[in-house]
Amino acid sequence: MRYLYLSFLIVILSAFSFTQENEKQTSTLIVNIEGLQNNDGKVRIALNNSEENYSDHGGAYQGGDAQINNQKASYTFTKVPYGFYAVKVFHDENNNDKLDSNFMGIPKEPYGFSNNARGSFGPASWEDARFEIKADSLVISITVQ
Repeated sequence: MRYLYLSFLIVILSAFSFTQENEKQTSTLIVNIEGLQNNDGKVRIALNNSEENYSDHGGAYQGGDAQINNQKASYTFTKVPYGFYAVKVFHDENNNDKLDSNFMGIPKEPYGFSNNARGSFGPASWEDARFEIKADSLVISITVQ
């Protein structure tokens, strides 16, 4: 009976420890957006956790809208698991929920990527925009162009 009680206690403590450890493995990510030319519209933000959803134009891991004040914006993601991520943003000046482009596909609204990565003839690559979250909180800044 004593061993049964001890075994039960070990299982309970292990489960408690595992839960606490997993809770520690998430982060708060704050994304600051700079370089905005006006306070019109909003900034659309996409947090991507893989190269696949980074490349897919509709499948971000998490996303949101940031309000603009004094030509700057900020957005906070909470409970983000540790790992590798990339962020894409664009200034949706006319609030139509899409990145407007000209007839050649060149964006007409300001946009940016984490690490201030830039692409040639398209978006920045996952490798250039990728960063690692491995702390309780992380603040990154993106300057749109």
